[in-house]
Amino acid sequence: MKQFIADHNHSLVDKPSLAKFLRSHAGIPKEEVQFLTLLHDCDLEMSRMMQLMSELYGFAHSIPYHEKHVSKLRAGIRAHAVRSDMSETILLQ
Repeated sequence: MKQFIADHNHSLVDKPSLAKFLRSHAGIPKEEVQFLTLLHDCDLEMSRMMQLMSELYGFAHSIPYHEKHVSKLRAGIRAHAVRSDMSETILLQ
């Protein structure tokens, strides 16, 4: 039998800027995925993308995700583009 215990077994995060380190808060919001995809499609470098997000959030520490999340997003975009290119090539023949 499973039992729910409402008490926390760890201390709560003191600063909202530290929430991005929690597994439950990891990831990029959907709207920002679209924006970052647009920036990627415009050939912006990772550092410039993070600089823009820093300006939008006010401070770099306020961005709710890490550069590694954006890097993984960019890798996914490139992989999707390769698969799409192959599909289109096969369909055209």
